[in-house]
Amino acid sequence: MPMEIEAKFRIGDPQVFPLLLALDRLGPYVLRPAPQHEEQRNTYYDTPDGCLRRARYGLRTREVQGRVIVTLKGPGQVQGGVHERAEWEAEVADPDPSAWPDGEVRCRVRALVTPDVPLVPFLTIHTHRHHIVVLSASHQEVAEVSLDESRIEAGGATDDFCELEIELRPAGTRRDLEALVAALGEHMVLMPEPRSKLERGLALLQEVVHDNDH
Repeated sequence: MPMEIEAKFRIGDPQVFPLLLALDRLGPYVLRPAPQHEEQRNTYYDTPDGCLRRARYGLRTREVQGRVIVTLKGPGQVQGGVHERAEWEAEVADPDPSAWPDGEVRCRVRALVTPDVPLVPFLTIHTHRHHIVVLSASHQEVAEVSLDESRIEAGGATDDFCELEIELRPAGTRRDLEALVAALGEHMVLMPEPRSKLERGLALLQEVVHDNDH
């Protein structure tokens, strides 16, 4: 089962991002910033009655640089800002769920929802992202740092926020993640973020519902 392991931190001031992009090393690791940033449009889907959310799954499409990537994330665990959960991805031609070809992601979604119940979009997150590839002393790609400036749009409301994520790559270990977090802590104050972007979006939706009820 493919697993996503990443550390997430809240960033109060995005002015720290240029400082991090200027670093060429972080502890014993070599940093290689991507030459260009990404503009992402992330759309989250569920059944009208929230079947996936009740099962603690998240389903999204990411439109970036002319590509569409669909991702299904399973229930996870969080400890000290480190998130671990199952994750399945596939590239598709159309963000419309009804047009997705058969494959592991679609089969898993079908197993989670009632047959013939449509999947509908319920929130969107726009993200301006900078990537930094992290290389070990042996030149292996052990992690990727993402510097995100995001805006959630849900229920007519918006929420702007910044995050820093360190995601392990296949060659990376938890020891690498711990070392990177420790080295990063020498450059800035780290505020662990226990919530996923989806959870932030759901909290915003809940605020909208609460405001509409009063």
